[in-house]
Amino acid sequence: MNKSVPGLGSDQPAKAGALLEGRGLGKSYGSVSVLRGVDIAIRAGEVLAVLGENGAGKSTLMRILSGIIPQGEYEGSIEIDGAPAHFASLSASEEAGIVLVPQELHVIPHLSIAENMFASRLPGRFGLYDETAAVRMAREALEVFGLNVDPRARSAILTPSERRLIVLAAALHRSARVLILDEPTAAMTDVETDLLFEQLRLIRDAGVGIVHITHRLDELGQIADRILVLRNGAVTGRFNSVPAKAELVQAMLGETFEANAQREPSSPRSRRGAPVLQVKNLSVYVDAPQRRARSTNVSLEVYPGEVVGLYGLVGAGRTELARALFGAWPGPVTGECVIAGHRGVPRNTHEARRRGMSLLAEDRKSQGVMRGQSISNNMTASMLEDFSMFKLLIDIPRERRHVADMIAKLGVRPADPGVSLNALSGGNQQKVLLARCLFKGLKVLILDEPTLGVDIGARVDIYKEVQSIARERDVGVLIISSDLEEILAEADRVFVMYKSRIQGEFARGVTSHELLSAATGALHA
Repeated sequence: MNKSVPGLGSDQPAKAGALLEGRGLGKSYGSVSVLRGVDIAIRAGEVLAVLGENGAGKSTLMRILSGIIPQGEYEGSIEIDGAPAHFASLSASEEAGIVLVPQELHVIPHLSIAENMFASRLPGRFGLYDETAAVRMAREALEVFGLNVDPRARSAILTPSERRLIVLAAALHRSARVLILDEPTAAMTDVETDLLFEQLRLIRDAGVGIVHITHRLDELGQIADRILVLRNGAVTGRFNSVPAKAELVQAMLGETFEANAQREPSSPRSRRGAPVLQVKNLSVYVDAPQRRARSTNVSLEVYPGEVVGLYGLVGAGRTELARALFGAWPGPVTGECVIAGHRGVPRNTHEARRRGMSLLAEDRKSQGVMRGQSISNNMTASMLEDFSMFKLLIDIPRERRHVADMIAKLGVRPADPGVSLNALSGGNQQKVLLARCLFKGLKVLILDEPTLGVDIGARVDIYKEVQSIARERDVGVLIISSDLEEILAEADRVFVMYKSRIQGEFARGVTSHELLSAATGALHA
């Protein structure tokens, strides 16, 4: 049996049979070094997992290897099969057989699913696009995940999770020598992850080298052959097999596995008073001629001070339900809804906020982050009325005190309210967007995949704040998540959706097997 070899402090990767190798890779932005002295080798027929907190340098490293950061703008060298490689662009690396699936997806809403999947290599002849061939290729690729969507439909109908699946399906359909996957299982359920890993193992066995960037330590045993750990832009650990989780966390964080990172589930709360959110027979439809239902006859309730989980597979209708409750769904919505005593589905997000509801959206890049704006501006965008004097002037000192308090409470790094939010890691961006949701008069907080692409330390900070909001402010919290561990640890009760419908309600103490069975339709099979 191959034992784990920590190799902390070692500066040489295992080189045997390296398809792609980087030596002394480094990158700085001005005076800030984000990557320094990194050696990495990807062998044929293996999966190399790359771990690290948000901001550790993982994505920068992959951007160098894939040519997004071109040769000349970074330190060090890259070789393919032992020969120097100089990539000037992403297309240049793809021609050499290196395919990158980034964490941040670029799906164009008005193009069809098939067009998005094969945008860089549309089938056709003599400059003419062959839609029939593209649709056929898309159907073949989508079969990997059993995603039942029409490749000719516009991509605007897809949820963020479904967009990730179509991009992954397209990547797996391509011929690659090295496949780089940045957080591929983010927002995936265990079933979808298993399907992906089954395909990755087939590709690996065919001789492809795979780089798998992830925050999910529990999945490493299923897929990783070797592990590389980064912290603050430098290598802090190399493992030739999957070690104990505590060793990985120590390499990632530079400290032992804190008790609060392995904490017991929060104490259950009893229901008190009337529900702050009550939904009955709510259906959400795509605004199209076929009027396809994305959520069907959903009924649930959330009480003050309670954390309720909503679990289900990608495409089950969870995100569509959340957007409808928040007045952000563009299509028809039917059924009954009561928010803090106010009846009716909100007509828009402004009305939802006036009733005391806030939503932390799944796709923070397109639905949350105000690009180019500071931490402070992003954090207070929804609560300027809380700092207004006579609804005319903003109490700037009061606003600054609030921002400073939230930065300290949530552990936002860097702790400078004037820094652009674009410069922060994903986990720190998520903390800022969570703080934005916590306006005065909040009654119902909906969190859609709140820890998607977030590192261990940031997860703990977010969990603590969510429990504090429920307990101290008597807010009803609805957590939508595809992370079973998260749902089991944080929720007082759990609703499960399957094929747009609620399949069951479960009390604390439910097992992961029961939840997954309900989410896959196997509970009553």
